[in-house]
Amino acid sequence: METTLNHAYRYKVDFYWKSLAMYGAALMIYAVLKGTIEERTLSITLTDPIVILLAFFVLLSSLSLIINHHARRVIIMEKDSITFQNRYRSRTFYVHDIRSIILVKDKQFRMNTLSAIKIGVFGRRRPIRLRPSLFEHEEALIQDIRMLKQQLPSNKG
Repeated sequence: METTLNHAYRYKVDFYWKSLAMYGAALMIYAVLKGTIEERTLSITLTDPIVILLAFFVLLSSLSLIINHHARRVIIMEKDSITFQNRYRSRTFYVHDIRSIILVKDKQFRMNTLSAIKIGVFGRRRPIRLRPSLFEHEEALIQDIRMLKQQLPSNKG
């Protein structure tokens, strides 16, 4: 890994694409199986509760995809700062603003993966909670966070 940091990590929206495709396919398959074929025409029942439920999931997945894609969330790691940026706002925290960085291991699966990163900032009561698995290039993001953690004043003493 480079000694100077200047990387951007974008929020992943592929989960929303996958769920939209899965619910859409399930809706179409169920609607066709539940519908009737009469005189070479297919009639689909839209008042069936399962069709309504699947249509609601398709609508919810579509809305989530649009909102998260529109937000354009990005984490920008630089040599001495971390920037949380979205379409509307950008917040930069420099090394001297950061109180602590805690890497939280995943206890549920007992693997060597991180489930969250807590960044304690002076002037904030609660730490900023970051899930690296929600961003592209998860391992590189974790490495950059570790390099930033080594620069903290509490680690130099």
